[in-house]
Amino acid sequence: MTVGILGMAFKGGSDDPRNSLSYELHNLLYVRAESTACSDVHIVDERFVSAEQLLGVADLIIVATPHPEYCDIKTDKPVVDLWGITGRPPIV
Repeated sequence: MTVGILGMAFKGGSDDPRNSLSYELHNLLYVRAESTACSDVHIVDERFVSAEQLLGVADLIIVATPHPEYCDIKTDKPVVDLWGITGRPPIV
């Protein structure tokens, strides 16, 4: 399974990655998932893919930072929304 993480910043609307738990989440998934993809609309990092690319390759999407840009995610794939910004029901 490929797991995509949307949002690597410390808090929504920010480009500050310091102390962001998204990186810890990535490290955990890196050893568990077949592959991972990360994206953030505010952080420029050559290791990240665009949100559109992430939605295309990921089997499971995790909204890890509540950037307003992620409120209207259009996908039929399962989304784990840790912040409740998408209005999707939680996945258990």
